[in-house]
Amino acid sequence: MRRLRDPGLQSAAESVLAKVTTALPDALRSGIMEPPFLVSSGSAAMPDGVDLSELRRAIRETRKVRIAYSDAEAKRSERIVWPLAMAYYVDVTVLGAWCELRNDFRHFRVERIIMATILNDLIPVDGRRLTERWFALQRETASDV
Repeated sequence: MRRLRDPGLQSAAESVLAKVTTALPDALRSGIMEPPFLVSSGSAAMPDGVDLSELRRAIRETRKVRIAYSDAEAKRSERIVWPLAMAYYVDVTVLGAWCELRNDFRHFRVERIIMATILNDLIPVDGRRLTERWFALQRETASDV
C-alpha cells in the first residue's frame, strides 16, 4: 500500500495491519513486522489538485465530478466525468471514468487533475454495468499486449 501514494489508503492499511499484528500469536507476528521481502516505494507522482479519498467517495456514491485537467502537453480542459475506478500502477495512478465531453471511457492521471469538485448529480446509468464494461475493456486491452 505504501507504493500507491494514496495517503487515505495507506492510513487504512496501516490501521488494519496494526490490528492484525496484535491479534497474531508471537510466533507469527515477526513475519508481519519484519517480512522477508522488499517492496519499493514506487514512482507515482503525488497529486496536488485532487484528494484521492474524495474521488473514491464519488465512485462509491456514483456522483459526477467536474475536473480541470492538464494533458501531457500542458493543455488544460474542463470536463464532467463519471468516475468508475482507480487504477494504481507503480509509476502512475489513474482515474478511469466516462467522459461527457468525449462520450467515451477515458483515463485521467491523477497528478494532472488540477481541480476536482464532486457534483450532486448522480451518474444517470447503472454504475455497476458501466464499471463492468470499463473492466472488460481493460482486460481486453491487457490481453492485446
